[in-house]
Amino acid sequence: VRRLLTALLLTLSVALLAAACGSASRGNGILATTPLWAEITSAVACGHPIESLIPIGADPHAFEPSLSDRGRLDAALLLVATGGNLEGGLDDTLSATPTPVHHIVRDGADPHVWLDPVSVAEALPALAEALTEHAGLDPVSVEACRLDLDARLRVLDRDIGDRLATIPDDRRILVTDHATLGRFATRYHLRVLGTVLDSHSSMAQPGAHDLELLAEEMHSHGVTVVAVEEAGHDADSRRLAERTGATLVEIPLRLGPGGSATGSYEGMLRILAERLDDALRG
Repeated sequence: VRRLLTALLLTLSVALLAAACGSASRGNGILATTPLWAEITSAVACGHPIESLIPIGADPHAFEPSLSDRGRLDAALLLVATGGNLEGGLDDTLSATPTPVHHIVRDGADPHVWLDPVSVAEALPALAEALTEHAGLDPVSVEACRLDLDARLRVLDRDIGDRLATIPDDRRILVTDHATLGRFATRYHLRVLGTVLDSHSSMAQPGAHDLELLAEEMHSHGVTVVAVEEAGHDADSRRLAERTGATLVEIPLRLGPGGSATGSYEGMLRILAERLDDALRG
């Protein structure tokens, strides 16, 4: 009996070890590339904790993953990425990982989709499907949480739209440091005359002749606002604003530290709208 009991315990131990190893190989978590998508994904996942590969405050255009980051990614059940070449430094890593990757934006599209809350809402069904398919979350619960987030996003959109709707027509035009506000401008009927950097990436560099032409266009169209990303590379934007007499306004495009005014997606977008509203009204 004792030998039989010992054999049974040994068999059980081996089975448990195999199960544990199998679980680790399949992954034990959900990741997002940025803190913003981690927050949104967590909301769709009914509060399931989602970690971000890129830390708060880091530029996703410039981020390069460490070996530890690659290990975390390869062990995950699912990664949620912006796509659209926003996280360019992760492209090779994402192509090589065995972990399923859900892209919010396809290549070729403006990757700053989060600046339009309705576009975010429209991206949620596919995200919910990825969570249930790859992470094994309960589809009924996920759908309920998706609908709750959808409703909150549409309230946010309505609030921002109501705020910006009363800006006079001749003041609804601005210049930005790089091609970031296209989706926001389209959604809320603003016009981006041009950009200091002719790119979606903050890593590009402008030419002197390009800045000269942009300054002339600003004068001819009466542009009085240059919007730059907080903590961005804005030396050329500042010189352009000084040369043209335009107001330079810093806008948040990424989540700030937890607990700050921009520490949540809704807070960040409301602060962005508030600062643009104040600057455009003069």
